[in-house]
Amino acid sequence: MRKLVLSIAVLLALVAATGCGSDSSSTGDSSTAAKPFRIPLPGGEVAAIRYEKDMHPDASGLVGSPPKAVIPDSPPPETLALTDLIEGIGRIVFEGDEVSVQYVGYDYETGKKFASSWDEGKPLTFTLGDGEVIEGWESGLEDLEGGDRRELVIPPDMTKGSNPPGIPQGRTVVFVVEPVPYPVKAKAGKVAAKPAKKAKKPAKKVTKPAKKTKPKVVPPKGPPPKKLVVKDLEEGSGPAAKKGDEVTVQYVGVGYESGKQFDASWDRGEPFTFTLGGNGVIQGWEQGVEGMKAGGRRELVIPPDLAYGSEGAGTIAPNATLVFVIDLLAIK
Repeated sequence: MRKLVLSIAVLLALVAATGCGSDSSSTGDSSTAAKPFRIPLPGGEVAAIRYEKDMHPDASGLVGSPPKAVIPDSPPPETLALTDLIEGIGRIVFEGDEVSVQYVGYDYETGKKFASSWDEGKPLTFTLGDGEVIEGWESGLEDLEGGDRRELVIPPDMTKGSNPPGIPQGRTVVFVVEPVPYPVKAKAGKVAAKPAKKAKKPAKKVTKPAKKTKPKVVPPKGPPPKKLVVKDLEEGSGPAAKKGDEVTVQYVGVGYESGKQFDASWDRGEPFTFTLGGNGVIQGWEQGVEGMKAGGRRELVIPPDLAYGSEGAGTIAPNATLVFVIDLLAIK
């Protein structure tokens, strides 16, 4: 399942930063003790955006050289902690998805490496949510995006299991994990034979629209609106998209004030698929795409509170109003 570029990738980072607890490694508030939180890394987070399409695995399926974990100079946290060291742009992983990752693992207290996909000579492939990996990975890797580099600090009670291998039991561990763009088909802990193909869920409805070309997006004149503005440029046909539907779109996004493009699926040569109501996209999309019909083209003018707010994202400035033109290709 492919996911939205800046408008998705950074959304997830913001959710982790704002909705998952404190920026401190202390969790004194018992009401949030069970939630993941972000650890402040020495020197701050890496300000980088990496496109999945720019990652090129070698013959083993691995990409580049192994990263080094950054272990905070503080007592180990009592709950799962995560930090995205690099923000990726590509397919987003959800429960039930098959994913291949490369990784390194370190003992939090000693700083010694105990595991590495580079030492194994191949990525680890598994289905998220099927219990094939430790609980710290099951929880910490959901919403991982192609191109991401994520650091997980995992307490001992979330490290039980055989995958990834070599974890010292009873210890807090640190993993740096990156998804590889082309999954290696050997499942975790199994022989690299031809895997059985998953049965596809029957489509509720599929409507194929006429072929379109990339639109030129020109922001409306006047001051930016304070509420979401939805304008149908072309009407589609068939059933309207509703919450729970899987929709496939092409899109272009520009800044309202600047008129400059910051993202476009057209430029990557492939559409983006997400589930309405799944909170995998910004709220301006959740609200603005609902009701579209396959073949339709819709313009959304999205105020900051339904986009990236006062923090911005990547090249998107804080408090920026955004304009998207979205083509709905299919509904399932």
